[in-house]
Amino acid sequence: MPYIANAAAFLIETAFDFLIGVFLVRVMLIAVNASFHDPICQFVYKLTNPAIAPVRGFLPRMGKIETASLAAAFALALIELALLAAVAGARHGTVGWLLAAIVTLASIAVWIVFFALLIRALLSFFTDERAHPNARVLAQLTEPLVSPLRRLVPPLAGLDFSFWIASIALILVRLLVIAPLADLAARL
Repeated sequence: MPYIANAAAFLIETAFDFLIGVFLVRVMLIAVNASFHDPICQFVYKLTNPAIAPVRGFLPRMGKIETASLAAAFALALIELALLAAVAGARHGTVGWLLAAIVTLASIAVWIVFFALLIRALLSFFTDERAHPNARVLAQLTEPLVSPLRRLVPPLAGLDFSFWIASIALILVRLLVIAPLADLAARL
């Protein structure tokens, strides 16, 4: 029976983490004023608009943060946790559930930025990010993180180490912030 439970947990995590990730990408794209006409933005907006449009009237934006998308991601994280608890038979208190949902969102957000950094670094070898719309969106998503690092460590001999430093920083955030918070949520 644990094999079936493991398979069910895998399927739940895969489906829900993808959906949560799409809503978080929407939040990030809006926060960096990404062009609606870029292919990545079109995909994300078309996928999320049916769920966001009815809620947007109740949850307006707070500055650059689209609260409707963030609330949808949070609700999906709570549903994912409930389904995983049902499969595993786990029990959590209310505070544990809320913290676990926040940790889920933070973890997925860190992975999104990490992979955006990685893909942007790889694409820089093949395309000009000013000319390619997907590369331009990746630059908009990652530049707020790498720009301050580039000022601290300027490119040496034509090599930009800001991507490497940012990737290490994101992994450290997962190890030193997100993992302890996940452990705390499991105990609550």
